[in-house]
Amino acid sequence: MTRRILALVPLGDPAVSDPCAAIAAAADVAARHGLRAGAMLLGTASDIDTAAAQAAREGAVEIVLATHRASDDPPLVEHLLASFAHLLAEDEDALLLLLPGGAVGEELAARLAARIYAVPLGRCNALALDGHTVTAHRATYGGRAELVVETDAPRCIAVLRRPMETPPAVAAPTVTRVELDIPLPQDVPQPMIQPAAADRPRRVDAARLVVSGGRGMGGPDGFAQLHELAALLDAATGASLPAVDAGWASVSQQVGQSGAFVAPDLYLAVAMSGTPQHLAGIALRSRIAAINSDPEADIFRVAEIGLAAPWQEVLPRLIEKIRDG
Repeated sequence: MTRRILALVPLGDPAVSDPCAAIAAAADVAARHGLRAGAMLLGTASDIDTAAAQAAREGAVEIVLATHRASDDPPLVEHLLASFAHLLAEDEDALLLLLPGGAVGEELAARLAARIYAVPLGRCNALALDGHTVTAHRATYGGRAELVVETDAPRCIAVLRRPMETPPAVAAPTVTRVELDIPLPQDVPQPMIQPAAADRPRRVDAARLVVSGGRGMGGPDGFAQLHELAALLDAATGASLPAVDAGWASVSQQVGQSGAFVAPDLYLAVAMSGTPQHLAGIALRSRIAAINSDPEADIFRVAEIGLAAPWQEVLPRLIEKIRDG
């Protein structure tokens, strides 16, 4: 039985910064193994058609557009879980299911695996197929080692980031529309949305602007200035693994292969070298600006704009300039 590769795309949740990344990842894996990628999009009638066009541009050959009139906006994870489980219940094919990176995608992947008896592979760096065998590569021990997992299970589910190269668009995909009428869980507590307090950091994986610091910050005083700059810009404060290990930032702020995946419009990297492990946590579409005292730092190779100067000279002036308007 040929294994199908199917991206599951939850639409309408602002916490999912790049939902169609799962489609691009599925198309990339499929192309490398002579297969076709499919996409199952779940959303409201108002956003589903636009998302369908995007799915074709991301490389989906077969597209299922599913809606549910009773679904909330933004959708609750419990409702997404019930809907995806129902859509997949009658599918008897061997499947490799992919979900977008981030908290919502990872929660759905883990809980959906239990619902449909799939093997959860977690957040993967790479996936490969060999006959019925799926091989997953995952970071472990804070990115210091790689874990290789193999399974012959007919159903596997994983979270995979967007590939480095965009797969070719599909001109005429097969599109199927489904209107769900299944009962949705009604005893789900509604999420409480509150504005971030001044002393409460913004979530790094949902921010449109991220100000991030690395080992070169030298200590907590440097991160205090990053927090001040982030507050002025209404941004989130991120950090590299060495900065988190040193205790200058929390684990929730870590960006990279073993941390959060972020997709901001602008990523300001301050005093960080730009290792592949860190860059793996930044979406390809994000623009990177860098400040580093070492003009040979690798971060300048991927930054659209860079300033070779000590952060101690730059950040105070930048903060003052923004305060003065």
